[in-house]
Amino acid sequence: MSMSSFDKSNLELSFSTCEKSPHPGLAILKKITLRKVLLKLHLYISLWLGAFLVIAGLTGSLLVYGTELDKWLNADMMTVAAGEKVRPLADLITIANQVSPIKSQPVHLQLPKQAEDALIVRYQVPMPAGKNHHGHNHHFYEVMINPYSGQVLGQRDRNDAFMTIILQLHFKLLAGEIGKLIMGITALMTLILTLSGLYLWWPKLNKLKQALVIKRNASFTRFNFDLHKTIGFYTAIILFVVSLSGSYFNFPFLFKPAVNFFSSVTEMPRDVKSTATGSAVRPESVLQQVTQRFPQAQIQRLSLPDNAKGSFMVSLRQANEIRHKGATMVWVDQYSGNILHVRDPNQFSGGDSFINLQLSLHNGEIFGTPGRILYIVAGFAPLLLMVTGIIHWLKKRHAKRQHSVRFASLS
Repeated sequence: MSMSSFDKSNLELSFSTCEKSPHPGLAILKKITLRKVLLKLHLYISLWLGAFLVIAGLTGSLLVYGTELDKWLNADMMTVAAGEKVRPLADLITIANQVSPIKSQPVHLQLPKQAEDALIVRYQVPMPAGKNHHGHNHHFYEVMINPYSGQVLGQRDRNDAFMTIILQLHFKLLAGEIGKLIMGITALMTLILTLSGLYLWWPKLNKLKQALVIKRNASFTRFNFDLHKTIGFYTAIILFVVSLSGSYFNFPFLFKPAVNFFSSVTEMPRDVKSTATGSAVRPESVLQQVTQRFPQAQIQRLSLPDNAKGSFMVSLRQANEIRHKGATMVWVDQYSGNILHVRDPNQFSGGDSFINLQLSLHNGEIFGTPGRILYIVAGFAPLLLMVTGIIHWLKKRHAKRQHSVRFASLS
């Protein structure tokens, strides 16, 4: 059957109409650009997780000098007048045992770093039935003792200490595993937030100088926008590094395999057993043995054997280590005093070294005192970015509504 001229003209009209009037869905897709997608992503991450990022930033500023602040806030029980001779550690442990409400042997001794520091004897608080200590879930009770006189200076549940509360707020919002998950997601999303912010900020070459400064004598709207983008740019590297390391602390089970793909990551030995038998050696003998192995290192902590087959573990910091909490560890047989195992950062693989750097990257100590001060200042950036970002969003939202009202009144 042949097609009439009328049918042909109708078919041609139909094709031309399809060409001129594409599907509405395709028209919408054509209008979407990478910038618009990132702008929406940047906005929604900020609105959903901004408050958590602000909490992380402000508490992080306090934690940069957390150890020093804890010592200053509790100077009456954490500092002493320097004496001439330190009493035997076994005697000091006995004194601590007499006053501690935890009727089990201490897990470790926090040794004085300076002559004016108290000795801290730590006991592990028993967990409720069905729960175990793991990761950052340790709960300690502390007894502070004058290492020269043996006087008990004070005692506390470490979880009640102000800086511990700040740490738990920073790490998991004082909300256990759910809070840890939220803060981990916040850290991961902040990586996207930072990268998207840099993309949105990135100016043309001829406008680079203008993008790096706040315009003088500008309106409040322009000042607010300039403040947002300049703070974001100047703190981008710190926010990215802190978020990356924060992702590791909250999700090590995701982070370590990724690092291990490029370079091997060695797990910390958890059960180094003593092989000898007989009478246990004195703690001072253990420290002396370790000092002979690392004569220039600062001994920081002595972990005590937890059973008849356990071993001493000594934590120390070598002179070339960046972390103020050293990563050097030595395990010593509790009977013979022989060294059983050594974990030396100078012998780390690339993966282990990268993992070991995360704390120093997270608190700024990798850059020394200037870095730590810079991190304290940068901790306020999320608050300023959130405030300026919300103001900018609300103003744009108000302007769009006004435009819609005017348009509706004209039509």
